[in-house]
Amino acid sequence: MKKIIFCCIIYLSFFINLYADDTENTLPPFTLVFHDIGWNILHSFTYNYGLNFIGAGLETWVLIETDVDWNWRNVSYNNTLLSNIGRPGLYIGYIVPVITPITTYIIGRAVKDEKLQITSFALIQTLMLTLAIQTSLKMITGRTLPGIVTEFDHTRNSRSDNFSDEFNWFNKNPIGGWPSGHTANAFAAAATISEIYNDKFLLKFGLYSYAFLIGFGTTLDVHWASEAIAGALIGYAIGKSVGKSFSKLLENKKDSERFSFYYSPNTIGIIIKI
Repeated sequence: MKKIIFCCIIYLSFFINLYADDTENTLPPFTLVFHDIGWNILHSFTYNYGLNFIGAGLETWVLIETDVDWNWRNVSYNNTLLSNIGRPGLYIGYIVPVITPITTYIIGRAVKDEKLQITSFALIQTLMLTLAIQTSLKMITGRTLPGIVTEFDHTRNSRSDNFSDEFNWFNKNPIGGWPSGHTANAFAAAATISEIYNDKFLLKFGLYSYAFLIGFGTTLDVHWASEAIAGALIGYAIGKSVGKSFSKLLENKKDSERFSFYYSPNTIGIIIKI
């Protein structure tokens, strides 16, 4: 499934690039997808002084040691109705992160909203960074799946012993495991958009409500509770880093548009927009 998402990102990149080239107004350029990407990777890890990543590891240890992970897993495992409730979020969590940048870009083009178009580029970068970081962490930690459902290579594990503390380090398996990729993607996108549209309270409320529901849903079928919390913390750090970078870009563009020069055969001047 992750291969499908990566292919979708590549397709999305070509789609936007071609669409931009076929229009008279080629701004903003598609290269903005890579705006400050190096710094944004670094800032994703150092955001909040790195406490988000530290907190992700710490809360995982606490939830394992206090048996919260194991007990919540058993609640879902023993309740088919409850586990089925979380299943739609599994599919939605795969589709929405890819569809959102496409939709945002198309609408931005249609209404000639540069900010909306740049937001779509920010979302693409957010998705790329989130996939790269959370997949790498999964391949390093190799945490044993809770085995609540059978879909997507997740087998229903009937073990009665508490195996929530099993980590197969460096097993290079990008499927499932720590942290929850669905939750990380959802919170990263929510944080990115919220940073760019910082004055839209209802929008932010809706975005984080969606992210919470995706994260909660994963704990009912394919992830331990601590993995969803870790995904939220890590995704939030990535989204805030990318969102701040693009928000600053938009603010600089806005400031630069307040000043313009004009010239005529007899006059040279500056126009200042107040």
